[in-house]
Amino acid sequence: MKQSSTVINGQGLTIHRLHALSKQATQLTLSAEAAERVRQGRDIVERALAAGQPIYGATTGIGSQKSVAVSGDALANFSNRMIISESTDYPGEAYPSEVVRAALLILINNTASGATGVRPALVERLIELYAAGPLPIVRRDTSNGVADLTPLSQLSLGLLGISFEGSPAILKNSFSLAPKESVSLIDNNAFGLAHGALTLVEVEQLLRTFDLAAATSLEGFRGGITAHLAGAAGGFRGRGQARARESLLHHLTGSDLHRPETARFLQDPMSLRSITQVQGAAYEAWEWAQTQFENEINSTSDNPLVDLATDTLYSSSSMASMLPTVAMDTLRQTLAKAAQQSIERSLKVQSAPFTGLPVGLAAEGEADGGVVSTNLHYIASARLGTLLAAAAPVLLHYVGHMSDSVEDLTSLTPLSVAQTQTVIERAWELATVELAVGTWAIARRGIPSDCLGVGVRRVHQALLPLLPIGQEGQRVFQMSPIVQLVKSGHLLPTVQPT
Repeated sequence: MKQSSTVINGQGLTIHRLHALSKQATQLTLSAEAAERVRQGRDIVERALAAGQPIYGATTGIGSQKSVAVSGDALANFSNRMIISESTDYPGEAYPSEVVRAALLILINNTASGATGVRPALVERLIELYAAGPLPIVRRDTSNGVADLTPLSQLSLGLLGISFEGSPAILKNSFSLAPKESVSLIDNNAFGLAHGALTLVEVEQLLRTFDLAAATSLEGFRGGITAHLAGAAGGFRGRGQARARESLLHHLTGSDLHRPETARFLQDPMSLRSITQVQGAAYEAWEWAQTQFENEINSTSDNPLVDLATDTLYSSSSMASMLPTVAMDTLRQTLAKAAQQSIERSLKVQSAPFTGLPVGLAAEGEADGGVVSTNLHYIASARLGTLLAAAAPVLLHYVGHMSDSVEDLTSLTPLSVAQTQTVIERAWELATVELAVGTWAIARRGIPSDCLGVGVRRVHQALLPLLPIGQEGQRVFQMSPIVQLVKSGHLLPTVQPT
């Protein structure tokens, strides 16, 4: 049976669709409209070449060599030479295959507007590479964010039928680029956008997990629920706070906390009372970041750009996009705050003056044991330190003049995404600590599972067998399986509250 194709038209590529398509090789097809735009764009470039019009990166060098003409015999293989020379293999970690595949998809989507002026044959070659299965090795931390020159050149080696020394070529037959096609392949931010898009999908699940952890803390603390109801918000404070509230209350559906006499205090500490404010800000930042990344993914970056309406090639700085970095920097700040408040809640839940339980949730009259004996609060403090160090904005970390001072702008989107990945890694661990401590407190109070909210009930049933309650000092507490369970998403509801 013939495999169905995914149609690419240059628009409508969301972070979630990109995430789904990055998992494995897929057959792609350009829409008929996109294919026609590609043909028209190349015709404009061919006419400009035939007329002897100077074209940056096609009939001239690039960067500081933009005034050096390329003509005659050199023109035929100049594009191939540019890709090979720009693909320097520097030691370091490679991007995961999902990021490489997502970047390749963004690159194909970038050509579908016709505004890059590449040949239909090159688009077909990109689609062939996408469906091949194996992908070229592409190094991380080699781009400053204003065009992913080195990563895209390393990816483009696969189009030429060559590879890094010692690695097999993915497409065995050779392929030559036509004038202008090399700059069109590398004058965009496909890798920064791909890595950022996949990161945003993970962040959404992380935020939902923090909602669940907060609900678990409220159950273990026996906190008040009225502060989290719509009437306590003081009006509409944005979709983010509404989403956080709906998510939190969903997890607490059926909980005894809805009974007025259950709350132990007239007013809980701020970390337990302001859950939807903190989480809401993070959701707002996430939604804004999603918009900025999807705007870029569905726009065209190249220099020069081809205007199909006027048959004109425009000198362009379309690859100098700032908003993805601004958005990712902002998101990282709100994630750090959410993680910080998560740890504050877990500390309150294990603190005797606040909970009315023995110190550190130890058994009554025991000199050791409980959460304190497992050092969870010390470990969490160390992990939070790493998280906060990575949370600082990077937009203004200026790299300096490059290419003889011609290129004097950087966005550092790849760095911002990488720092967000560090924050996420630690945030998963901190959310797990809150879930574990909250479950421990529920167990110490002897609360029956059917008195808990539906979301917390699921956590209680899954985590309780993994906690060393009553076995402290008898076996080493293994947190790794719990972290992996939390990251898997199995504790979250299949359908998100709306």
